[in-house]
Amino acid sequence: MSILIVKIGNIENDVVEKLKNDLKKIFNQPVEIGKQLPEPHYAYNKIRNQYLSTAILNNLTKNKDFDAYERVLGIVDHDLYVPGLNFVFGEATTKGAVISLRRLRQEFYNLQENRNLFMRRVLTEAVHELGHTYGLPHCNNSKCVMYFSNSILDTDRKGTEFCTRCRLRIEEIRSLNKY
Repeated sequence: MSILIVKIGNIENDVVEKLKNDLKKIFNQPVEIGKQLPEPHYAYNKIRNQYLSTAILNNLTKNKDFDAYERVLGIVDHDLYVPGLNFVFGEATTKGAVISLRRLRQEFYNLQENRNLFMRRVLTEAVHELGHTYGLPHCNNSKCVMYFSNSILDTDRKGTEFCTRCRLRIEEIRSLNKY
């Protein structure tokens, strides 16, 4: 079984390649890069000037081209939201997840670009959302990748790794489901 990364709109190739290699190590399974999907204009809310992540996620997970993959991770470079929240870094279901690069960039906060920090944030959010696809809930441990991020500071604080409890849970879930 494998994870498929799908660029939705214009996403830098080096970001996807690095993420692919990092996810292979973390999840210890094959990770592939799929065909690029077009910009998600259908999800744009002009009043909010944001994109509805649920619409993008539904479009991604219902795409028959991706059925052969265990998990699908979509990547967009637009600000995402769900009703009731100002923004989200990503969203997940049991089949797939979507993450946004927009708020992971220092430039979003009018700060100087920091490529290493950006790439770490991308990995953190990808692992977090993929964790949800395996059924992991948010964790109370603020250092665990499954901790809920209210802000980019939470994302930076928690890092890219599962705490011991979440690591054991995901290993158990994957072994029971023969992932």
